Amino acid sequence: MLSKRLLNIILSFASCVGKIGGTPYKWDKGSIKLYCDQRRLQFLRFITLVDVLWIAFIYYQCIRFKLEGNIDGFNSLFTFFIGSIVTIIVLLIHNLYHADFVGLFNTYVHLMYQLEDKYNLGNDPRTAKILKVLEFLTWYVIISMTASGFLVSLMSIFVPANPLLPTSLIPPDVKYGIVFKMLLFSLQMFIPFPVYGAISLTMIVIVVYTATVIPFFTNELRIGMGQYKTKNSLRTPKNLMVTFRSFQLLHQIGMACFGVFIVPCQTTFSNMILFSNFMFIRHRAEMQPETNGLLVIWSTLCLLFWMVVLELGGRLHSRGREMLKSWKLHDFGDKSVNRCMSKFRKSCRPLAIHYGRTYVVRRLSVLKFIRGLTVGTFRLLLAVDD
Repeated sequence: MLSKRLLNIILSFASCVGKIGGTPYKWDKGSIKLYCDQRRLQFLRFITLVDVLWIAFIYYQCIRFKLEGNIDGFNSLFTFFIGSIVTIIVLLIHNLYHADFVGLFNTYVHLMYQLEDKYNLGNDPRTAKILKVLEFLTWYVIISMTASGFLVSLMSIFVPANPLLPTSLIPPDVKYGIVFKMLLFSLQMFIPFPVYGAISLTMIVIVVYTATVIPFFTNELRIGMGQYKTKNSLRTPKNLMVTFRSFQLLHQIGMACFGVFIVPCQTTFSNMILFSNFMFIRHRAEMQPETNGLLVIWSTLCLLFWMVVLELGGRLHSRGREMLKSWKLHDFGDKSVNRCMSKFRKSCRPLAIHYGRTYVVRRLSVLKFIRGLTVGTFRLLLAVDD
């Protein structure tokens, strides 16, 4: 369920991002696999260090604006500072969990091609439409993220005093200031490309994985759906057990790579939304319309994005339970086979987006998230009023 063209796009992009230091990956054209290169890993660590210093600079600007009483500048910069924590999370994934990321991608490609060859998965017309949409989304993510990084780097030309960029620290009348500005400008022209490239690659892998694995796992392995994209031989007891274990191992690799960052991501988005809501409700009369609009847009985008993540995680968990229940209700025609499937089913657990046993995304997680934001916003307003 992964076309050669889409695979080549992802691998080529991963290799290009690796060359400029965004990831430590190379593309082996012979085996069509990603692998980690130690020299690129060292380059990535340098890029990560520079990005951390950049974010520390933004935090310094937040403190300066706060002391100066500049509410507009402080709100815009502090919201951007909270959101920039996500870039550090993405870079840490490729720094610390690069082996799991490579293992997830290569295992996913191998499993999907194996299922396509064995169960005639790729010849369904609906599958072809899904692949076209995924290819469009892949190009959209690459172009939009790259363009945004390029526009950020150009802001210092049109807005020299932009507090987001290090060039704003250099006074206009300092001696040899143009030399320092050119050095900083070349740095801030380059850094966004590997950083946004790493974010783009991570987003692409997650989107492709989600759009292909979750529908296949929850629909094709569920007995009694009626219409399937694969051969009926997939739903025999032996193939069900082998395929389920394959997806379970694949999902374990994915959670080993991304699971540890689920809670920090939710915390980051929650704090960003709470801060934006509080500042908009409490200080909207004191801020410029541009700042109010920026806070509303960032708050809305973060809320919608994380709601989609929680909703998809909830559907994966609930439909996984329905799939296992369909095995329980189905008669496979032989008592020994039914007994074997019953024992196997009891050893299975529904796949879920989780971090260990401390946090598991279930169907009601999105409602709990919205309730937490609503209650948190009102409590924050009441606490500050008191």
